[in-house]
Amino acid sequence: MDPQIVSSLVIGASTIAATILGSITALIVGRKITRRQRLQEDLNQAVRDIHFLMAVEEAHCERNRSREGESFKLRTRAAVRETLGGDFSGRFTPGNWKVNS
Repeated sequence: MDPQIVSSLVIGASTIAATILGSITALIVGRKITRRQRLQEDLNQAVRDIHFLMAVEEAHCERNRSREGESFKLRTRAAVRETLGGDFSGRFTPGNWKVNS
């Protein structure tokens, strides 16, 4: 075979391989970015849910305070801690989340 033809074939194959490799790389990076955005949206929604539940807790404690003279917040948290065996870290409360994000 003529060296010019071989050279052209090699250059053509290299161009095709580079295009395919670039496309695959773009696909992988795009998927990672999309996954990260989805995780960020889920985290933001979870923080909003925590904010809502803390507002519910505060309203409930205020109701207890007006009816019974005590909020029972610490007792209730202690009972839940005992039942679930975990603790409230406070890391993802709305105030901490805004500071750390």
